[in-house]
Amino acid sequence: MAATTLGKRTRSTRSTASEPCVELPAKRTRRSLRSTTIIDQNDKITAAILDQENQEPADSSEGEAVGFSPTKPQRRASVASTKSASVVPVTPSTPRHYDVFAQSPTTPRHRVMSVGKISRRLTPQTPLTPSSLQTVYHQARQLFSRSADPGQLIGRDEERAQLKGFLDRCATARPGGCLYVSGPPGTGKSAMINEVTQEVVAASKSVKKAYVNCMSIKSSRDLYTILLDQLSGETDMEETDIMAALQKLFVPKKKSKDVFVVVLDEVDHILTLDLESLYRVFEWSLQKTSRLTLVGIANALDLTDRFLPRLKSRNLKPELLPFLPYTAPQVKRIITTRLKSLLPEGTAAAPDFIPFFHPAAIELCSRKVSTQTGDLRRAFEVCRRAIDLVETETRMKHENEIKEQLLQMSPSRKVLGENRNLASGPRTLGSQSVSTSLMKSLQSLTAENAPRVLIGHLNKVTAAAFSNGTTQRLKTLNLQQKAALCSLMAMEKRNRATTAAAAAMSASSLPSAPSKSSQITAPTVKALFEAYCQLCTRDSVLHPLSSSEFREVVGSLETLSLITAVDGKTGTFAVLATPGQRRKRKDVFGAVPGAGLSGDDKRVASCVGEREMEQAVEGLGVGILRSILSGEALD
Repeated sequence: MAATTLGKRTRSTRSTASEPCVELPAKRTRRSLRSTTIIDQNDKITAAILDQENQEPADSSEGEAVGFSPTKPQRRASVASTKSASVVPVTPSTPRHYDVFAQSPTTPRHRVMSVGKISRRLTPQTPLTPSSLQTVYHQARQLFSRSADPGQLIGRDEERAQLKGFLDRCATARPGGCLYVSGPPGTGKSAMINEVTQEVVAASKSVKKAYVNCMSIKSSRDLYTILLDQLSGETDMEETDIMAALQKLFVPKKKSKDVFVVVLDEVDHILTLDLESLYRVFEWSLQKTSRLTLVGIANALDLTDRFLPRLKSRNLKPELLPFLPYTAPQVKRIITTRLKSLLPEGTAAAPDFIPFFHPAAIELCSRKVSTQTGDLRRAFEVCRRAIDLVETETRMKHENEIKEQLLQMSPSRKVLGENRNLASGPRTLGSQSVSTSLMKSLQSLTAENAPRVLIGHLNKVTAAAFSNGTTQRLKTLNLQQKAALCSLMAMEKRNRATTAAAAAMSASSLPSAPSKSSQITAPTVKALFEAYCQLCTRDSVLHPLSSSEFREVVGSLETLSLITAVDGKTGTFAVLATPGQRRKRKDVFGAVPGAGLSGDDKRVASCVGEREMEQAVEGLGVGILRSILSGEALD
C-alpha cells in the first residue's frame, strides 16, 4: 500500500519498486560529466576524488539492496560507484573562444568571387610615396624660417664693436652701466645682443646673465621675480623682500666680484605697467657701486628722453646704440652667405655660384626690402615664398615628364588576361609607378643642379607681399569704416542719377546754357554724416557713431587714400557754396561754417570703384553693408 499511495515519492518506495531504476545511472552520469569537467581543471584534485571512489563501491551496493534511506556519505558513494563503472570523460580540446592569432592568415592566390561582382583582396599592397616628399629645397627653406639659427650675424660690424666696447666694463672694477638699444623691427637688435652677451658670459665665470622679454610680464612683481629666479634661484618672497634682495645683489654694501648682465627686451611695455619699476632698475645700474650691467631694447628712438626725464635731471643718462634698417647691400650679403652655406665642401661649381637663387633675383629682393622697411625678416619671408614657388613648378614639371614617358611606353592595345594578386607591371600607368618615378627624379636634384629662383618668380612674390592696392587696403577696414565708405558711394550714386535725369529733361527742352544745378556737387562731411546716420538707423541695421568718431573715421579713410578732398577751384567735380549761403552759427559738429573749408565743410569724394567695393563687401556684416550701399533709405 505504501508503494501505490499517491503523493510525494520517497526513497523507501523507490527502493522497493519491482522494476529497477534504469534512469538513475544515466542522470548521475550526466551530472558526473559536468562535475568532472570542472574538476579536471585541476589535476591534483581530480586524482584524489577518483581514489576515494574506487574504495567505496561495495558499501554503496549493500545500501541499495537492503532498501533503507542512506545518509549523505552513502549517497556520494553511490554516485562515485556509478562514475567508476563508466569511463572518465575527457575535456574537449576545442577552446570556447577562437584565437585569431593562433595561426597566420593565408592570402588567396586569386581574386575572391562573390555574387554579382569581383571583390578586391583586403590585404594592403605596397604603400604609396607620400605627397609631402622632402626635396633638396627643404634645406634652403629652413635657412629662412624664423626658428632657424641665425648663426654669425652679418652686416652689423659697427654695432657689434660698440656693443663689445660697452660690455668690456664687466671685467673692470666698476661694471655698472646702462645701454639703450633702439631701432625698427627686424634689424637684428635682439640677435646681436644675445650673441655678444653670451660670449661675455662664457669668457668669465663671475658674470651671470638674465634675459627678460617684457611682453610676457603682467606686473612689476613678475619682473622682479624673474630676475631673482634667474640670478639667484629664490622666488618665494614678498614683493618688498624681492626688491630688497635684488638691491642687495646689484648695489652691495660690501665688495663683490659677481657681475650681473640683465637684458630687458621690449622694455617699452613696462611703461604701461609700472613706470616706477623701470626707473628703479635704471637707477640701480647707474649708481657708482653698482654691479649691474643693464641693456634695454625697444623700437622707439627717444624712449629715455620722453618717458624717463627723471634720469636726465639726476645726470643718469644711459648710453644709446641705434640700429638702422638694413641697406640693400647688407640684405644681399646676408642672403648670399646663407645660400652658399648649402654647397658641399669641395664642389666643382664656380666660386661665385649661388644655389637656389639667381644673383639678379637676390638683387631685386634686397632692393625691394630696403626701399620698403629694411626688415630682414620680410626679406626672409620673400625668399621662403619664392623657394616654395620654384619647388612647386619643379615638382609639376617632373611629374608631367614622367607621365608622358609612361604613356609612350604603354601600348595602345593590351590583351586581356588574368592579373594574379593584382600585380602591377613595370609599365602600368598608375599612381604607384608615377609616385615612385617622381620620388627618384626629385631625389636626384642637388644644390648645384636644382632649378633656381629667377626674376619672374620673385616678381610674383613681391607683388603679393608688397602690394598696397585698393583691394588690399579695403580688406584692412573695419565695419564702421566700410559703412562710412558705402554711405559716401551711395550718395554719389544718387547724385549722379539726379544729375543725369536733370540733364535729360533739359535736353528735351530748348537748349540753354548749363546751370550750376546740373553739375555734380561732392557732399560735405556734415552731409555725409547725416546720410550715414539715416542709412544706419533704417530698420536698425547698425548703431551709428557720434560726430567726433565719424570725423576720425573719415580721416582714417583719407589717410588710406580711399577718399579724397575735392575743391571746385582746382577741379570741376565740386561746386563750393557761396558765402551768403553759409550760416554764422555753429552746427551740430561745433564748427562755424564761415571759417573756411576745414572740418565739416570739407567736401570729399570716394577713390574706389563700385566693382571693387562690391568685392570688398564680404565677411562680417555683409547684409548691413549691402543695405547701406544700395542707398534705398536716401530715396
